[in-house]
Amino acid sequence: MTASNVSRQRIDTVLGALLLAVLVFLHTEVVTFKTYTLGGISYDWVFLNIQIILFIFMAVTVSSRIGAAYLTGTLALFYWERGFFTMWRGWLSFFAVLALAYVLCYYGTMMLEHYWRVLPIAFMISIIIWYTVGLQMRGDTFSDWAINFIAFALQLLLVNAFNLRLRRDYSREMTLTKQATHDEMTGLHNFRAFSADLHDIYATRADATSYFVLVTMDIDHFKRINDTYGHLVGNDVLHQTAGALADLVQDYGAGSRAYRTGGEEFSLIVRLPEHDDQQINELCRVIQYNIRKQSLQVGNDTIHWTVSIGCNYVDQGDSGYLEVFRRADKDLYNSKENGRDAITVHGELLAE
Repeated sequence: MTASNVSRQRIDTVLGALLLAVLVFLHTEVVTFKTYTLGGISYDWVFLNIQIILFIFMAVTVSSRIGAAYLTGTLALFYWERGFFTMWRGWLSFFAVLALAYVLCYYGTMMLEHYWRVLPIAFMISIIIWYTVGLQMRGDTFSDWAINFIAFALQLLLVNAFNLRLRRDYSREMTLTKQATHDEMTGLHNFRAFSADLHDIYATRADATSYFVLVTMDIDHFKRINDTYGHLVGNDVLHQTAGALADLVQDYGAGSRAYRTGGEEFSLIVRLPEHDDQQINELCRVIQYNIRKQSLQVGNDTIHWTVSIGCNYVDQGDSGYLEVFRRADKDLYNSKENGRDAITVHGELLAE
């Protein structure tokens, strides 16, 4: 499918791996520079603060099960490197920090709508870690702690503001992408996405291990519904049809999608493990059945509607991605010419 369909799971994996790599690097630097100081601020404190901030950044940015796995591994590495697991209070603080990090991970998106919501949990995580560090420290004065706390607070505010801006930009980008590739009324992918996806299928069909079927359909007598009951009811018919198709296509797994490709025209690209005429015919019959059972109550009238279906499949010998679309469109026309509420698969009209 298109590049815009890169999964959030993959993004989280890459981002989590990068953050983990930076944190591992910081762990090694702590060992090297932990005895160096600059005025009242030791390099150990500097690295500690950066580690805490990156850990919090990971929690609110990689907000998925993958993020939770990275959080657990990162925190365990941090506590092991500093020797906190040798103390029973170290174990308690580990589970406390991890629980708070999970809260950020699962509710980070909601919290970042108002970034100040992140700060209380972030400071709780920091205080618990500082307390655990303090169990091993000797000789640090109150002024040392105060200086480092102020430095940490400023760093956290800056990073949090940056993260908020980053997520807002990402959200705006995703909104623009969705507007460009989705039909506003039905929520299905639009003709632009349909063309791009079909093009990608043909570009990679030589290496494909699966089989793609294209199903096109028109709602029968849609103009009559609009003229009789009004355009708002017509919109409800479109919306309900789209919902039924979206639910149906989910049963066929990744690589299958539903589209609104015209006014009352819809299309499905369905991925199958192999060419199976019986399975293709059954797919079309399931679509026909699911649309037939849809209904809307308008006053005292109950509206039912049907679709005419044309179905064809990607052929290795096709010269381009529009070939299968032309064949499926021709099949759709054949279904209309044969009384509507009919199915034509690869030029053959299916018996009722």
